[in-house]
Amino acid sequence: MRNVILTLLLLPMAYTGVRAQQSWQLKRDEDGIKIYTANTEISCFKSIKVVCTVNATPSQLIAFLMDIKRQPEWVYNTKSSRLLKKIKENELVFYSEVNVPWPCTNRDYIAHFSINQVSPILITIDSKAEPDLLPVEKGLVRVKSSIAHWDITTVNPHLLSIIYTVQFDPGGSVPAWLTNLFVGKGPYSTFSKLRSKVNDPVYQNAHVDFIK
Repeated sequence: MRNVILTLLLLPMAYTGVRAQQSWQLKRDEDGIKIYTANTEISCFKSIKVVCTVNATPSQLIAFLMDIKRQPEWVYNTKSSRLLKKIKENELVFYSEVNVPWPCTNRDYIAHFSINQVSPILITIDSKAEPDLLPVEKGLVRVKSSIAHWDITTVNPHLLSIIYTVQFDPGGSVPAWLTNLFVGKGPYSTFSKLRSKVNDPVYQNAHVDFIK
């Protein structure tokens, strides 16, 4: 049960309501990755905020994040991910299944994911759950509500500052108190692996046309 809690906190989805959260409390500060939580009026599940830096260029990070099929290599406990539809060069829809140990049931989710370059130094990523785009498969619980946001700021040509926020409801019988108790491990694992995987050779010289 603990693993579903940790994984679903990292679903790459977004909404402005998460950004409006106040009273963030620091829960973990390790290796330059800070994990915060905050209560919210719209859900019994806490909002999560991750603050860190990543050694990468903007195009390198965006190319990495858009490589949906490789999410199981870095997003905590993700079993599989696949692209469903590329709407525009900076907008796509994807599907993922999350491994959850017995006695809980695996979760799956569909995300509408969009990337925008707001200024020469700021890229934002917004996404939201689109639970009704596909029928629910037998033996899975569909995540019906998930909202999050990325602010990616260029510090220098090879250093990025990231602020990631997420609010979600995993659905099914996962106690909110247990979810909120273990929020530190999943986000830390995911962003730690992101820092490593984004520097794989395939992304080193990546160029994304809509990132200037």
